[in-house]
Amino acid sequence: MMGPVPSLKHQLTGRLRDIRVVIGAIVSVLVITISPAAGASLPDHRFSLEFETGAVWQSRNQIHIPDSSAGTRFALTDIQGNGPDAQRRVELTWNMAHRHSVRFVYAPLAFSGTGAFDMPVRFAGGSFTPGTAVDSEYKFNSYRLSYRYLLHESDRWRWRIGATAFIRDARVELRQQGVVASDSNVGFVPLLSTSLEYDVAPHWTALLDFDGLVSTQGRAIDAAAKIRYDLSDTWYLTAGYRVFEGGVDNDRYAFGWYNFALASLGVRF
Repeated sequence: MMGPVPSLKHQLTGRLRDIRVVIGAIVSVLVITISPAAGASLPDHRFSLEFETGAVWQSRNQIHIPDSSAGTRFALTDIQGNGPDAQRRVELTWNMAHRHSVRFVYAPLAFSGTGAFDMPVRFAGGSFTPGTAVDSEYKFNSYRLSYRYLLHESDRWRWRIGATAFIRDARVELRQQGVVASDSNVGFVPLLSTSLEYDVAPHWTALLDFDGLVSTQGRAIDAAAKIRYDLSDTWYLTAGYRVFEGGVDNDRYAFGWYNFALASLGVRF
């Protein structure tokens, strides 16, 4: 049986503790410095909560851990397929003032499946033979805290810009005839953030939403194009398409490309 070494658990615990401290500090600073003063203009609705669901396809999911001769590059889609699988996502937005907002996103992502490799594969210290069934699990959950500023507003257009603190919680596991190998990774990445809204007609709004950044060690891109229909001043529906793409390339190599057909229900309060 093979898996993560015990010290990795201590490293992950330390990273999660540091991340919680960073997020707490960000929220505290935002509350102190951006909360509106007495008499300042406040939005009609301070909060909005949106529940998203739909289908997700994985177009690409390549793994090479470790990213050296001790590992083998393989495609998880070869043993899991491309989908579709059910997806879900939750967004909570706090409109602190007319031009200032904070958004929290919880976006879990998981695939599993059984297949066989057509070549010997070495992964995270385990060796897997070709032609024999391999059970696989893949997880990439993300937690995001964004600040956005309303840069432009007209009768129909609204453009917001800002930044996102992106935390990934990723895990890959392979199992074959008593051999188990897994790799877990928790990391923090700062992203640029922006959104664009256009009122197409009464009750109808076109939306573009983007979080992303590219660096020498990897990238993360989450972009969505949606249409929103306001059922009332409080409730609304959206539908559209989302692409989520990115990964890391350092001591481990892991890149994925995921396509989402989405629908959501939202409430303002």
